[in-house]
Amino acid sequence: MGTEQVTLVDVYTPKAKTPLSATALAFNPMVDGELWVMLRQFPSGKPCTMDDDTGCDALVGVAAVVSDATGASPHGVIKQDGNAWHFMRRPTAIAWGDGLLFSSCGEGFTDNYEDVAIPYAGPALWSSDPKIFGVKPLPSQNGTHIDMLHETPYCMGLAHESANIFWAFNGDAGALDRIDFHAPHAVGGEDHSDGEVHRYVTGTLKRVPEVPSHVAYDAKRGLVYVADTGHGRVLRVDPSTATAGGDIQVWETLQATGAMDGATVKELVPPGTLQLPSGLAFADDVLYVTDNATSLIHTFDASGKAQRTFDTALPVGSLAGISVGPDGLMYIANLQTGGAQRVEVSAP
Repeated sequence: MGTEQVTLVDVYTPKAKTPLSATALAFNPMVDGELWVMLRQFPSGKPCTMDDDTGCDALVGVAAVVSDATGASPHGVIKQDGNAWHFMRRPTAIAWGDGLLFSSCGEGFTDNYEDVAIPYAGPALWSSDPKIFGVKPLPSQNGTHIDMLHETPYCMGLAHESANIFWAFNGDAGALDRIDFHAPHAVGGEDHSDGEVHRYVTGTLKRVPEVPSHVAYDAKRGLVYVADTGHGRVLRVDPSTATAGGDIQVWETLQATGAMDGATVKELVPPGTLQLPSGLAFADDVLYVTDNATSLIHTFDASGKAQRTFDTALPVGSLAGISVGPDGLMYIANLQTGGAQRVEVSAP
C-alpha cells in the first residue's frame, strides 16, 4: 500500500505574544472531548543562572486545555502552574494516569539554575482538577504539583503503566526510567520520599535535542515501546526479564532505586523506515509513529509489521506527539506552530 494523503483540521492554535511549540498531547479520559497540549517556548539562547537570569522566563512551560476537541467548535485556554519554571520546564511529554491524574516531564538537565552541576530534573505528577491545576498557589504551596521525582534529566517521553507508575525516556543516561510516585503528597507539597526510580537499558537510547522521543505502553503484553530518535528506530522493551543490578545516582531520599539489567530489547522498527521517529501512540494493537524528518505518520502492528503510511504534507520538523482520540482519529502536536491538528483520512 502506498502513502496516503490526509486532511489536517486545526483543533488548537496558541494565541500568545511569544511563539510556542507543541510537543505532546493527550485526551483527558474524565472529560468528554477534552484535549491537553504541552507547550513550550523555543530556545532563547540566553542564560538562566543566579547571576544572569535573562533566559529563565523562556523555560516556563504551559498546558493548553482544549474543550470539544473532537467536535466542530474546539476552544482552548492556556493554564500555567504557579511554579512552572521548575515543575513544568520545557515540557516534552504528557501521559494520562488514573482518573484526574497525569504526569509531564521536560527537556532540562536541571530544573533549577542552569549553572549547577547536579542533574536535578524529572517527571511531575498533577491533578487535572480545574480547582487545582493552574490556580494561584497558596503562600504555603510550592506550585500546584502533587508529586515529583528528579532523577530523569533531559526527559524526552513518558507513558503510563498503572496506578502512579510511568515510563520515562532519560535522555541523559540513554535509558528508560520506571517512575513510581506512589501516594501523591498535598498540593504544592515537598515530600517525595515514597517514590521509586528504576533504570532499564542504560546507554541504549539516544536523544536528539529539541525533538521529543515519545514512549507508549502496551498493558496487555506488559511491553514498552520507545522512539529511539537518535538511532532512527523504534524499540520494544520487555522489562519482565530484567533483574536488579547496581545502584544509580540519586539526588533525593527515595524509597527504592537501582539499575535493572537484562530487559529484552527488540528493534521493532529497525533503522531505514524512519529517520527521526518522535511521537508514539499505541491503541487497539496498532502502533502510531510520527517522523519528524519526513512529516509522515506510520502505523505498525504489535509485531512491527508495517500497515499504513500517511503524508501530512507539513514542513520538515513539524511532527512531534500523536494521540488517538475517543473518536478513533489521530491528533498531532505541531512543533513549529504550537498547534494541535486532527488527521482525517479519506475513505479508500
